[in-house]
Formats: sequence, structure tokens, C-alpha cells
Amino acid sequence: MSFIPVLWNRYNQRQNDFDDLFHFMDDWNPMPVSWGYGRPMMQRRRRPDNSLADRKWTYSVKLGDFDEQHVKVKVEGGKVIIHAKYTDGNDEWGDTVERTRTVQIPENVDAEKIHSFMKSDGTMMLEAPYRLSEEKQLQVVPQEGRSLVASDNHSNLMKFNVENFRPEEVKVSCKDGMLTAHGERKRSEDGHEVRESFWRQMTVPRSVDGKNIECFRDEEGNLTIRAPTVEDVEMEQAKK
Repeated sequence: MSFIPVLWNRYNQRQNDFDDLFHFMDDWNPMPVSWGYGRPMMQRRRRPDNSLADRKWTYSVKLGDFDEQHVKVKVEGGKVIIHAKYTDGNDEWGDTVERTRTVQIPENVDAEKIHSFMKSDGTMMLEAPYRLSEEKQLQVVPQEGRSLVASDNHSNLMKFNVENFRPEEVKVSCKDGMLTAHGERKRSEDGHEVRESFWRQMTVPRSVDGKNIECFRDEEGNLTIRAPTVEDVEMEQAKK
């Protein structure tokens, strides 16, 4: 069990939140015009990769009219316990207001580095970095018939056509909550080398089980990446 110091945040939080909306533009650079086979080709700019290494877990708890001196935060048993207590009065009489909130720490969050502070509106903020993991390569399974559709117990994360790419040219991986699909091929045409590639990336939503992501490719070259929904996984575990 460890206690976390509570810091009081007195700066203009609204202004910082506004600045953060445009922080991703700091790393943008103009992309050059490159020449492809037969015609000029403009490369598209994209935002920098937003992996777990660049982000952090945050959680907010509304406590009300409590000052930082009335709040204690501790980590115990994989949970953050927030206890707020305030007494209005003297030693003979007084009214005591007391609140306790418990927050479950996600498995991929470093509980030893949780930081807490209070905003001026009485909101307790919890922050911590994510634990980084190794990149997991996902196998693309051939599927007979039509492509898979979303269902009540599975959610389609990505779905697009890759018929111009051979199976060994398509790679799907997942690391630190970021799902990446990319492919690359080279061919010769009229004495020129033509290079084709694609790249897709997204954050795995919390509504699905990121540990059981599946990849399928049907006969028409449609690539479907899906995962079971969290509610369905919890129900299956409850039956065991």
C-alpha cells in the first residue's frame, strides 16, 4: 500500500486544455512532392503515431467542495482509494461530510507511477503511464465465402480490400493498444519499378478484448480485423 501526494492545480486549466487540442501540429512537417510512374503524386500528411508510449492513462473524480488538505489518496490491491473528509464546526458540535471513491486500475497501467492532483473546480485527476509491451504479430487467416460482418458479440475494427497484395505482403500487428495493418509490393511495368503500399493504424477501443484480435481474408481480397466485445468476454468468463 502506498500513499500518493495530492497537488493543487491553480493554473488556468481551460487554457491548457485548449492548447493541447493543437499540440499534435507541433510535429507536422510539410511533405515533399514525389514522382510516381507516369504522373506526379502528392503525398498526404498524417498525424504522428499516437501509441501508448506517447499517451497516459487519466481518470477524473468529482469530489465537490473539498480542498486538497481534506483528501487522501492511496493505492492498494490494484485500486486507487480516494477518501475525502471535512468537518464544519468546533470540538463540541459540527457537521462531517465524508466521501470515498474506489477506482480500478487497468492491467496495462503502471500503478507504481500514479500521480494525482486537484483542479480548481474540485475534480480529482489521476494520471499514470501505460506499461509498454512487445509487438504482437497477428496471423491473417484465409476465409471461404463472403467477408465477415459485425455481430452482437464481435466488433469489426478494420475492413478494407487488399486484393492487389499477396498474403505474405500483408502484415497486421498490435502493440501497446495500437493496431497496425500495412502492406507493400514491388512490380515492374514497361521497364519501370512500381511500388505500392498501404498503411492503417487505430487505437484499440476499450469496448473490445484487445488480447483476442482476429484477422481474416476472404476470397475477394477483403481484409477484416475484428475482436470480441468486452461484455461478451465477461459473460463467457462468468460461466466458467
